[in-house]
Amino acid sequence: MTALELSTRGTVWGFTVQRFAPKSPPYVVPEGGFVPFAVGYVELPEGIKVEAVLDCTDFSELDGLAQVTLVAVDPVPRFATDAAMARGSAEALEEAR
Repeated sequence: MTALELSTRGTVWGFTVQRFAPKSPPYVVPEGGFVPFAVGYVELPEGIKVEAVLDCTDFSELDGLAQVTLVAVDPVPRFATDAAMARGSAEALEEAR
């Protein structure tokens, strides 16, 4: 098997919203309780579709071929919209103050 370097930007190909907590284990409920989240497929420029958690500020951001960026790979691939990344950067700046 040969490792293949893939792009870190892609397009949301399809998604759904997980509106109830998955079975535990393996799911671990966060300290603040369950919050609905998006999961879907991201199509990379190489033509490969990757299943991933999709971070966004509003689920409507994912409609219409949204562009996303890879933000984590462990424990599962996680992509974020530009708005979610900007929000994360703003929150990090606030915490640093």
